[in-house]
Parts: sequence; C-alpha cells; structure tokens
Amino acid sequence: MRFGVALLLTSCFIHAGSAQETTRAVSLQYLAFDSDTNYTGMADILAEDMVFSDPTGDVFNGPVSKGPVHGAKAVLQVMRGWGLGEVRFEPDVSFFVGEYALHRGTYNVRYAAAPTWYQIPFVTIHRVRDGKMIERTDFGEYIESFGLGTTFDSNTRSTQEIAQRYLQAYLDADLSTQEKLMADAVQFQDPTSQVFGPPSGQLFDSESSLLARREQVFANVSDFSFAIESTFAANHHAVYQGEITYKAGGRSYVQPAVFVIEVRNGLVIRHWDYVDYTVGPTD
Repeated sequence: MRFGVALLLTSCFIHAGSAQETTRAVSLQYLAFDSDTNYTGMADILAEDMVFSDPTGDVFNGPVSKGPVHGAKAVLQVMRGWGLGEVRFEPDVSFFVGEYALHRGTYNVRYAAAPTWYQIPFVTIHRVRDGKMIERTDFGEYIESFGLGTTFDSNTRSTQEIAQRYLQAYLDADLSTQEKLMADAVQFQDPTSQVFGPPSGQLFDSESSLLARREQVFANVSDFSFAIESTFAANHHAVYQGEITYKAGGRSYVQPAVFVIEVRNGLVIRHWDYVDYTVGPTD
C-alpha cells in the first residue's frame, strides 16, 4: 500500500506536467493583465463560463458578496466596477498543480479616485482548462487593511478562536474535539489533490464524509504537521499559510500549503486545503 502511494505520486507528477505548464503560463499572464488593469487583454484568456468568487468579500455589499459571479462578461463588469487605478502584486509563494495555480502575498491597490495605497494579505487561486481561466477564487484580509472598523468585524475574533482550535485538533488527530467544532453539514475539499485522480479533489459533504476521507488519507500518511508561516482572518474565514510535512510510501515530503477554514454560528462549516503536490520527496 505504501509503495503504491509513492508510485501514484510519481505517476501523477509525470502526467500532469503539460497541464501544469499551461496553467502556469495562463495564470501568470492573467496576473500581468490584472496588474495593468488591462481588462480588454484579460478577456481573451477567460472562458465564457468562468466563475469568480471571493468568500472573504462577504463584508462588502456588492455582487461578489452574494456569491460566485458566473460568466466572463459578468466577471469583467465586476472588476471594472472596483475602480482600481493601480495594482501591485508580487506573490511571496506561487505554485502550479494540474489545473490549479495558487499565489499568496500582499496585494497592493490604489483606487483611481484616491491616492491612498492599501496593502492586503491575499491568496488567489486560479483554475485553468484548455488554455483558459475557468475559475478564480480570492481570500483577502479586507477589514483591517481597509480600516473598515468594528461594523464589519463582529465575527473575526470568534472565527480565529474556533478555527485555531479546530486546526489544532485536526493536526493532533483529536477527533473528539474536531467533531464538536464541526457543523453536521461541514464540507471538505482539497482541489489541488485532483492530480491523484478520483475521489481526490472532490467535495466531501457532511461530518461523517469528512472524517471517513480523513481516515482514508491518514491510513497512508504519517508524521503529519503544518508549519504556519503567516495567517489572517476576516469575518467568517481564517487563512493559514505555510508548509506541510509528512511521510508517505516510506518517503518524506515538505510542501507549500494554504488551509482555509470557514466558521459560522460557532461551528466550522467548510475546510479547504491547497497544496503543492509537485514538490517531490526530501529524501
């Protein structure tokens, strides 16, 4: 079984290579257009049915606050409506896994109508298929960055506390505590793990489904830990950035990762993982 895991890792890396190169090229081109606020150029690399979402954008009373925006034309209309004058985003960490690209760092923006620059801790995830952007998902720390004040900040402290307790229980394999902190309809997804084939990458619904998936994964993984380099929280979401370390198939791995935990009504309702599985073993 352990040998099979190592073989699967190697096989997936080999076959995902061309897709990852396309993802890299399109995602970096998209970032360049975004930095130039060149929405005309950007339109050429968006799929007609592209989806844009920003779960942390729920603090704003705008189209994104109501959920994902569907369709390239609608996405571009939303972006033009932001009124950005300049954008500077040079990610501290970027990685590309199959259809997915992740960039994390500080997103610096200035609006056209004002000289003030805002520095936003930020993660953006792109999904590329057939040479086109089909998804963009953002997580940003907007409340403190924009100085929005307590009106927008009623959930952040509770989110930080509950997400941290949940994450620690997850890392410690403390299933009893983890269960207490999860909603019955909790969801788990690691989209980047789709490179391993089904059922990896799919959305797991419900507490029982999440725990069953955890048991499947950890049956082949040992010495799992998460070294957190930076974190931010905004309203209902806590974002943790760093590196995971584990052993699988008799080999040791250290891979960049981002975990996102969503908390509502005092319980975790969603847990996302994004991991750079292209980084091979350290031994």
